[in-house]
Amino acid sequence: MAPTSRPPAALFLLLALACAAPPLLRAADTHLHFFMHDVVSGSSPTAVQVIKGPTSANGGVSTGFGDTSVVDDALTETSSATSPEVGRAQGFYMMSSLSSPTLMVCVNLYFTAGENNGSTIAVIGHDDTMATVRELSVVGGTGKFRMATGYVVWKTASMSASTGVFELDVYVTTPNATTIDASAPVSPLDGGGSSGSTSTAKSGAGGRQVGWVSACVVGLVVALVGRGW
Repeated sequence: MAPTSRPPAALFLLLALACAAPPLLRAADTHLHFFMHDVVSGSSPTAVQVIKGPTSANGGVSTGFGDTSVVDDALTETSSATSPEVGRAQGFYMMSSLSSPTLMVCVNLYFTAGENNGSTIAVIGHDDTMATVRELSVVGGTGKFRMATGYVVWKTASMSASTGVFELDVYVTTPNATTIDASAPVSPLDGGGSSGSTSTAKSGAGGRQVGWVSACVVGLVVALVGRGW
């Protein structure tokens, strides 16, 4: 009887390495909509100027270049300042153009209510205040929005001498659809904390998880059968 042909050890090693690969993470897409109230004067301002730029620039005409304000603006469900608050926009903005009223905005959207309570989204970008629609970048986040990417569609809803109201549509993608417990003292990725419930956000196109265990088993069986083992 002819000896049975056995697959080489290298084949088992390659299959073992393939099976050891982690599954693909599921991406979650979230759309948030709210209004930001930037109060620059009055008895309770939420935007305070901390740096005053040159008094003259661009041919002697003051542009406000360099003016910098720190903000802790309310985020509400509607354009009314008395509507339910969902969070705060905390950070700063500065006049960053010599020739036009353009801001460089850097804020954390800190959520204080609802399912996103305790989480943040980091936003930075170019804000041409004369444009009808602006787009700023989402560069990160914490809690439910850890490692978030995306963008913010930023519109001026109304403007007065004391208050600017801005409509924000935030589109973010997170690397997985699992909610992180923002109150956990240690990150679950570091072996501590706990995971919350599964996110209700719609999974993106890259959200299909590969059945990697099944694929490895099938690959091993095919390889063994092919070798007549």
